[in-house]
Amino acid sequence: MVDFLRAGLQPIILYVDIYALLVNYVHPMPLVKHRLSYYRHLTTAVLSSLGVSPEQITHIDESSYAYTEAFIQEFHKLIVMMRRTDAHCTSEVAETEMLSPLLCCIHQTLGEVFTGMDIQFGGLDQYDLFAHSATFLPLINHQPREHIMNNMVPSLKYTSPTSSPSSSIPPSPTSASKMSSSHTPDAKIEFLDSPATVHQKVSEADCNPGDITHSNGVLGILRDIIWPIAEMQFERLQGVVGYNLLEGKNIKTQEEEAFTFPSAPEGSILSVCDLITGEERHYNTYDEIERDYADGIISPNDLKNLVISALNQLLRQIRKIYRESDEWQVVDELAYPGGVY
Repeated sequence: MVDFLRAGLQPIILYVDIYALLVNYVHPMPLVKHRLSYYRHLTTAVLSSLGVSPEQITHIDESSYAYTEAFIQEFHKLIVMMRRTDAHCTSEVAETEMLSPLLCCIHQTLGEVFTGMDIQFGGLDQYDLFAHSATFLPLINHQPREHIMNNMVPSLKYTSPTSSPSSSIPPSPTSASKMSSSHTPDAKIEFLDSPATVHQKVSEADCNPGDITHSNGVLGILRDIIWPIAEMQFERLQGVVGYNLLEGKNIKTQEEEAFTFPSAPEGSILSVCDLITGEERHYNTYDEIERDYADGIISPNDLKNLVISALNQLLRQIRKIYRESDEWQVVDELAYPGGVY
């Protein structure tokens, strides 16, 4: 999101409440609505912690347009020209005989039209959904949108990728074994996890010595979350914010902690401590860290210690926003009764 703002784009966050109802077909709409509200609080808090002011983002609920006559007309246009196999765009289609997941691709495709977006951003697991949009929007006289995909953060507990009959592409190492809300608690990091919980989950995560593949979820968190944020923060301190002149204006100086040790030379972005010798190493590119891990210079325990510290540093401000928001806490209990996420 910060990158898009720096590029001068106007980001939209789309909350797909109708899609969520269709794809899970278990939870009733009132519960889905509570979860939509929960995620609105969460995304606002996460972006705020990264230096994004709330007024810079447009939030749209899918249900705000999905019941309109115009949407229903476009929906029917797609229905009559699609085969059932054209709707096999999500893994949920292969996992159930229910009808509703077959409709999800239509909702996502038409979301591009009814939000007025030019570019849709998502994970590599969205490949088939984006392909559906690129194929069918021109057939109902709409301009196809551009699509950007990023790597999926891997699970803390690796499982080998398997092919899904619903997908038109084979499983890739960057989309397989992704960290998912449907995983067991020990395989994922929640934004509101306590420092002790983060420590336990990362400490017990799969992290083989020298393993720089996607099966190493701890390294994946460093690569896909911690390093980009550390680099973003470093650039902001250098005044490199592109078109986003508001970046970081909502963050108090004392709330933004460096990812380097005091001994780090100028230009360093992230520091790692050898837990046995106490030696400090400083890095200004991610590739250097990955090389040192592959060569055994950084041990799994050193890597885990770094990730635990950095994650808790990143989550500290989000936890603070949650503690200070009575409204978010009420919504949390309504959306996830008993704290079961």
